[in-house]
Amino acid sequence: MKRIFLGVVLIFGLFLMGCTGGSGSDVLRIGASPVPHAIILQYIEDELAAQGVIIEILEFSDFTLPNPALFEEQIDVNYFQHRPFLNSWIEDSGNQLAYVTSIHIEPMGVYSHSLTDISQVPQDGRVAIPNDATNGGRALMILESAGLIGLREGVGIRATVSDIVDNPLNLEVLELVAELLPPALGEVDIAVINTNFALGAGLNPMRDALYMEPVDSPFANILAARPEDANSEAIQILADTLRTDRVRQFILEHFEGAVVPVF
Repeated sequence: MKRIFLGVVLIFGLFLMGCTGGSGSDVLRIGASPVPHAIILQYIEDELAAQGVIIEILEFSDFTLPNPALFEEQIDVNYFQHRPFLNSWIEDSGNQLAYVTSIHIEPMGVYSHSLTDISQVPQDGRVAIPNDATNGGRALMILESAGLIGLREGVGIRATVSDIVDNPLNLEVLELVAELLPPALGEVDIAVINTNFALGAGLNPMRDALYMEPVDSPFANILAARPEDANSEAIQILADTLRTDRVRQFILEHFEGAVVPVF
């Protein structure tokens, strides 16, 4: 298996230097977040190879890149997002990608460097959330679930800061690029952080989060592919292998409850 880390700045330059596209490649190229997605894929490398599927993992540190890379045939499948994020990207871009299967959920958490309990959030406190549409709305729903704010009725995942109708602590909500939330913890009272970025920053959600999203959240992480390739043999083998009892046990043991299988 080839394991490549692609940073935000370098990724497109690397592709332009000769990455081949299309589903006819001898290697199944998978775009994935470093944690936990790439770790899970590494775990099934040998099992996939035994079934004739050789994988190449291309790690993305920026949520905005894997879907365009998939659509442009720079990768063959991606594994980093939940379905609302995919649906939002399809709606915003006008391009089509296909849902393949759901693998796990990473409950988002509320973190702080200065507080030890969610009840300690101060008057006029500063709160950081992701700035992309679906994860921003998801973060606001978590803050509402924690009792810190109230949102306009029925707004759901499309919630924005302007949909806050009840803010008893007069919280200032800052919208930041998702991967910049862990470094921002020194500048805010709390931040709502995606678990993959929390894990990548050395935060253990089960130990460090002041508040966790309920595990019945609809934001399961999925495989996505181009519509014409979604039912290909290689991608179906990948999907089936990711949903085995062995992988379920690995996820539960390795991530200690911070990542939860949905199968």
